[in-house]
Order: sequence, then C-alpha cells, then structure tokens
Amino acid sequence: MPRKKQKSGPAPRSHRPSGPAKPGPAPASQAKNKGSKPDHSASGTVKEGSQKKQALQANQRPIVPFLRGDRILLVGEGDFSFARSLAKQYKCRKLCATCYDSKETLFSKYPQAEQHIQEILDSSKPKPKSASEDAEEAKTSESNAQPTSTSPSTQKPTPKVLFSVDARKLGSPAGGGKEIRTGFPRKEPKIPAWKLHQQSQAQAQGQSSTPTVSSPPSGPWDVICFNFPHVGGLSTDVNRQVRANQELLVAFFKACVPLLSTAPAPVDEDEEWEEDSEEDSDSDEDGNEDGDGDAQTSGKAVRTGPGQILVSLFEGEPYTLWNIKDLARHAGLQVVTSFKFPWAEYEGYSHARTLGEVEGKDGGRGGWRGEDRLARMYVFEVKPEEPRGKKKKRAREGDSDSE
Repeated sequence: MPRKKQKSGPAPRSHRPSGPAKPGPAPASQAKNKGSKPDHSASGTVKEGSQKKQALQANQRPIVPFLRGDRILLVGEGDFSFARSLAKQYKCRKLCATCYDSKETLFSKYPQAEQHIQEILDSSKPKPKSASEDAEEAKTSESNAQPTSTSPSTQKPTPKVLFSVDARKLGSPAGGGKEIRTGFPRKEPKIPAWKLHQQSQAQAQGQSSTPTVSSPPSGPWDVICFNFPHVGGLSTDVNRQVRANQELLVAFFKACVPLLSTAPAPVDEDEEWEEDSEEDSDSDEDGNEDGDGDAQTSGKAVRTGPGQILVSLFEGEPYTLWNIKDLARHAGLQVVTSFKFPWAEYEGYSHARTLGEVEGKDGGRGGWRGEDRLARMYVFEVKPEEPRGKKKKRAREGDSDSE
C-alpha cells in the first residue's frame, strides 16, 4: 500500500539549527545528555517566580499613606476628587488642597470640581442634631453659669482649598504664599506641670543650656502629595515632554524640602498626647476609627518619622523615562519605598486629565481613564546628613519597593 502523505505543519522547536543533520560526533555536552529531555528549568523558574509575584500582589493589603492627624498638602489637584476622599472618607482635617488653575479656569475644565470643593469645606462641620439633642443641650447650657468660649489654640482645624498655586514655587507669592508657609500647627505632647517646673528650675540654675520644652524647627507639612504630575500637551516630541516634566519635578522637590516637618522629639512615659476631640467625634459618628479597615493605614496613630513627599505616576513609558528616583536624589531626597497605587481605596476618585474633561460620543466621559491603568506611588524623605569621615553607602533602592 502506498504511504499516506503527512500533513505539513510547523516544525517542532529544537535546540539544533534547522537543516539536514550532518553526520559527525556530537559535542560532549550533548553526548552526555543523549536521550534526555530538553532542560526547561530556567524558563520554569522564571514562570514560577512570576506566578509568585502575582500571587503576592493579589494578597497584599492596599497602602494608604495618610494618617488622620497628618498635616497634608495636596498639589496639582484636578477636579479635587482625591482631596474629597481624604476629607470625607479618611477624616483628614488638617488638609490643604491646591490646584494650578484659577478658580474660573478650573470650573470650566472640570464642572464637577465645584461640588467636590464644597463637600471638602463642609466635611468638618458637625452633623445636624435632632430636636431632642438640641433641647438637652439647651438645658445643660442654662444650668452652667459660666459662658463657654473657644480660644484660637483649641479651634478645630478645617480643610482649606487654594487656587493658582504653582507646584514649582511653593511658599512664594505664586505658590500659595503664607498659607503654604504656615500650614497647620503641630500636635505636641502634653507635658505635666511638675516636669515643666523642674525644667524651669534647671534652666534658672544654669544646669540646662538649651531649652527642652520647645520642639526643634520644623516645616508645616507632614505629607506633601503630587498625584500624576504632568505639564500638559506642550509638545508632541517625546524628548521635549520628558525634559519639561523632569524640570517640573525637580523644581517641585526643591520647593518641598524646607516645608517638610522634621521627626518629632521622642515622648517620655510621663508625657501624654492631648485628646483630639474632633477625631473622637468622627469615630463615634461613623463607627470606623481607621477610615478603611482593609487599607494599610495607621488611622489615628501619631506620626513618629519625618515629613514625606508622595508622587504618583503611571507605569510604563514615557513615565519611566523621567527617572524620578534620580531627580529626587539630586534634590537631596531619598526613596523610602514605592507601592501599587490603590485606586479603589479612594472613594469617588477619578483621574483628571490636564486638558480637562473629554466628552464621549454618548455625552458622558470620554477618552482614556487613568483609574483603569496601573500606577505607582513613590515615597521620599529628606536624606539625612552622614557623619564626617564615614564612607557613603549607596542603598539599593529597588529592594525597598513594595510590589
């Protein structure tokens, strides 16, 4: 019987070059492993490592790097939906949200911004009380003969919104001026009266040359955050775009350094933090002390480290071409960590494009959506000065990244 013709198809993968095999002695390595299956251990290891990395990312708790008591400066806000999330969802009261555009330009580009700003400003207002609560409060106030007054030092902090603030010139007249230079007062521990008396006696007797009550000079902000910085469509040339955004970030970093807070002095066992009434009332009303139980945030905890700069960028080119870590290093900063930006942890937040809202064919929101893209948030701190005579060690910053 004649042989059946075999169907033609792609040749199987082989480690040998294509073409007719020439007779001859096989190399020693091939002769030794003759009859054994091809070794795919290297590719298998890479695949296994990739699967482990994906599993780690899926199981990792999202990171929200804001504490409720932080003094937070937001730079380059678009429609203020991110600031709204911090104010309403995470109860951040010492919050100043700024944007580059004027008020009129902002509302024309992002019509929803006006509503978001109003919600931010109203977030610190007490909730309306019922008729029974009002009556009970009236009886209590009548029974108390002494009138109650609120001093400026005990007033509750409220969020602020500023327009026409240039991120490259923070603290200058074009960068928010005095509002940015002063910020919010720092929360200090309550020192017992007997300890203050001891310190004053020691200073009077000359036993203490430096005052121990006052805290070291510190900037007004614990966190300065710039989400998805971009100069806009100044040019279609990629190289020019990269350079323009690099210049923006370098100027921003340098402007931030004098505004960052230093690490607070360690608190003794006999010193206590004053109770923050507005934080406690927020927790009682909402029944949620930490803002979001699933997010990796410390809630009401007191910040013990120095102030930080946060910058969020999309992953991939052209953003990787900006080399943000090198830019920060030139400004005297160091990378503490970086992590996946948790879009879902900020309720109602949507990325606002620099050019404004793009209308779709159906009349809704058009164009690409930033919240559908992968992004990372980078955390920077001022690099501490190393002691003289000590050799400088360059840390491998990639090891500190949280995937």
